[in-house]
Amino acid sequence: MLTEYGPIHEVWIDIPGVLGRGYRTFLYNHVAQLQPEAVIMMNSGISTQENYNIDYAWPSDLIAIERSLPPENGHQKVRTIEGKDYYMPGEVCDPIGKEWFYVDGDLPREDAVLADIYQKTRQRGANLLLDVPPDRHGLIPDESIQALQRLRKNAGL
Repeated sequence: MLTEYGPIHEVWIDIPGVLGRGYRTFLYNHVAQLQPEAVIMMNSGISTQENYNIDYAWPSDLIAIERSLPPENGHQKVRTIEGKDYYMPGEVCDPIGKEWFYVDGDLPREDAVLADIYQKTRQRGANLLLDVPPDRHGLIPDESIQALQRLRKNAGL
C-alpha cells in the first residue's frame, strides 16, 4: 500500500501500544522513508490530550483526540518528550454516526451536531477526521454522502 498507490497523506496505526516502542519506532521510520510527506498517527486512544502516553503511542506526528473535543482553551500543539520539543497537532477522531464500522441502521448524527463538532474542532486548533464507514459492499451509504454535503455547506467549505 505504501509503494503501489502513489502519495499517501496519513497513515493511521491503531492500538500501537501492543507493538512495543522499538517496533513502533522502526515502523514510523519505515513509513516515513516510503512516504516522506505522510503524517503518521500512532493512535493513543485517549479522549483527551492531557495524558499523552509516550510508552503507548510514541513516535507520532499527531495526537488523537478520540470521540471528544479539544479543551476550550485550545489544543496544546507543542509537547516536550524526553527533553525535546515536538510540534504535535491534534486530530479529533469521531464517526459520522455512533459506530466506527458499518452497522445497519446507524445513521449520521444530526447536521447541527456535526457542524458543531467541526466548528469547535477548528476553533480550538485541531483537525477533524470524520470516520465515514463504507457499507458491506464497499460503498459509502447515501445518507452519509448527503450528511457530508450538508456539513460542507453548513461549514462554508
